[in-house]
Amino acid sequence: MHIPPFYKKTTWQAFFIGILTGVVIGYMFFLYVYGQHTERWIEENLTLRNELSQVKQENELLKQDKDDLNRANEERLTIQDIELNWHNADELDLDRFTLHELNENVLQELQTVMGRNIQSVSDQRELIIRTIENKLYNIRDIRYQLEVHHITISTTLIITIKVHITSS
Repeated sequence: MHIPPFYKKTTWQAFFIGILTGVVIGYMFFLYVYGQHTERWIEENLTLRNELSQVKQENELLKQDKDDLNRANEERLTIQDIELNWHNADELDLDRFTLHELNENVLQELQTVMGRNIQSVSDQRELIIRTIENKLYNIRDIRYQLEVHHITISTTLIITIKVHITSS
């Protein structure tokens, strides 16, 4: 079997050149479109990576700020109120006015504690106890000595006090 020599005819040569030119132009068009698509995809990918890194950075900063604020708030827990409980006021038959004056005198002694850090107050609880116990309170010509029975330190400082009447 013999293949006819079509490549020698000018019409077939023009046809083959046209096909070759079409293939080259098609390949160039394919490369151009593929290159444009790839370039857009890479640009979009880089943009998304930048946004992702920014979001991660912001997330880390927010976590850091949250942790710092939590630590600061834990350190800033302060004494907001002082509550005094009288252990044996009923046994001594102390009236409300005497208890009120004793309350005011003790609260005046503890006024420096208000607004202070709970940790520092906890460290100085012995000083607070001595401050209350080492003073004699004169109310209507009767001397009272106080003994701290129990102390609870939180945002409310709760002190349970036992009252002793002393002789002059």
